Amino acid sequence: MAKVGKIRRFDELGIFTKSGTVVGNQGRTATSSTASTSTTGGNYYVAPTTRTTVSTSSTHLQRLFVQQPDGEEFDAEFADMDVGVREGHSVAVVYAGPQRTGRGYPMALVNLTSGKHQVFPQRVKLILSHFIKLGLIAWFAMLLLLLFTTRDGIGGMGMLLLLGGAGVLGWEIWRWLSLYRQVRLEVDGAARALLNNRKAG
Repeated sequence: MAKVGKIRRFDELGIFTKSGTVVGNQGRTATSSTASTSTTGGNYYVAPTTRTTVSTSSTHLQRLFVQQPDGEEFDAEFADMDVGVREGHSVAVVYAGPQRTGRGYPMALVNLTSGKHQVFPQRVKLILSHFIKLGLIAWFAMLLLLLFTTRDGIGGMGMLLLLGGAGVLGWEIWRWLSLYRQVRLEVDGAARALLNNRKAG
């Protein structure tokens, strides 16, 4: 898939839809496992106890093949779908991404036949730009630098720098959460509008 890109402001958001008739679908399950090992106890006379914990999570992925009214086909894949879809159903897919690229990720599925829809909010994160991780790294680096390079600890100026950095980081987190909510609501609104148009028609 071509690069979609990211947005930092709501006015950069572009939403578009594709619709048609389901002509096929494929399902698959993606499984991921994580293992963690911890060691406790142990001394000169007793061996330590090692415990390994393995956790497994599965995600069911469903790929839909949709034929548009002009005969062209497209496909879209969704994770853990709650909306039932089968061949012959009329569906619409809501995409969201940056206006400047004209591309987007499938964010919502609308079953125009059954009148149900589902938004996939975890995908909103794919198009949101942020500097949270970079900001955290920079803030901790500044904290360590101030702690280990000054003779009297952080001091007044250092405290101001840390507070200023924390404020900037807090603002970036707030901006990201607000944008996430705006985009999610916009996608849901677009999906509901498709259903309302179907009922009106």
